[in-house]
Amino acid sequence: MIGILVTGHGRFATGITSALELVLGKQEWFEAVDFPDGDTKTELERNMDEALKRLEGTEHILAFCDILSGSPFNTLIDRAMRRGGITVYYGTNVAMLLDTTLNRNFGKSLEELNADIVEKGRSQVGRFEAGGVEEDDDSF
Repeated sequence: MIGILVTGHGRFATGITSALELVLGKQEWFEAVDFPDGDTKTELERNMDEALKRLEGTEHILAFCDILSGSPFNTLIDRAMRRGGITVYYGTNVAMLLDTTLNRNFGKSLEELNADIVEKGRSQVGRFEAGGVEEDDDSF
């Protein structure tokens, strides 16, 4: 099984995990590591190491962060470089996490999952503007 770890600033990890569990239910081999206000980098590192330890035995870990170059991202990159077996993604949104988790549960390979993650995240970012539709607009 492929493990999934989510981390980010504040309660990002448990918040996005809450949304995922509302749709897919509680997941196995899935860890959320928050970095709440008041925690130190040392506490983040300890929490990250504990989560990674719980994911030992998985064939690989897909790690999702909120932003590039933040403390959660940097901590994961350090762990990935030292131990291997971890792919780190940043700019995580609910759609990319849902899609990855669902496809992992259906048995897609690591290569298939990695091929889709960034594109799924990008495809779910857009803008909607309420307004009139031109009568000759056939963009439906």
